[in-house]
Amino acid sequence: MIRAIFPLPVFLLPGGYTKLRIFEPRYLSMVGEALKRDHGFVICKPSEDEQLDITNEGIYVRIVDFSQDQNGQLLVDVHAQHRVHIKLPFQNNQSLTYATISEFSGPLWKHSDDTVSHFTSEMGEMLSHVFYQHPQIDALYQEKHFEDPVWVASRWLELLPIKNSEKHKLQSSVNFEQVVNFLHTVLYKSQ
Repeated sequence: MIRAIFPLPVFLLPGGYTKLRIFEPRYLSMVGEALKRDHGFVICKPSEDEQLDITNEGIYVRIVDFSQDQNGQLLVDVHAQHRVHIKLPFQNNQSLTYATISEFSGPLWKHSDDTVSHFTSEMGEMLSHVFYQHPQIDALYQEKHFEDPVWVASRWLELLPIKNSEKHKLQSSVNFEQVVNFLHTVLYKSQ
């Protein structure tokens, strides 16, 4: 399927939500098209090394809400559906990039039950406190899954103030224990 591509330095994993501020005419057009046709678009990290400044993978998002800020700029809440491969990018006459996308198959990370129970009990509880302390984040999430280890790890990676390049390395990790160990190190060092 062909979808619009939105290069942004935003890190988002399946199940995540974020608020986007849209002001460029080509991206206003992208949002209008997505709403009109009832489909989403792809957010990917910008890359100067790749064709049309986009990488070969991204996250497919759907619009769940929209409003305006005090300056009249469009605010769009999006929900990340799944990771996608991006192929054959091209631009239209508005310089909006489109590409053929296909969904990644398989889970984000493979994990064992031992890692799951240990991770869920500690990190899920810590994450629920973060949501409680930050109502603007809590309000974005219509559904919360603090008992789901992959959902919890994904939200931590989205929220932590670390370089996106580090986040992308962890996202690409096949070993969930590596992700858990990283999160333990970062979260417990900060206490």
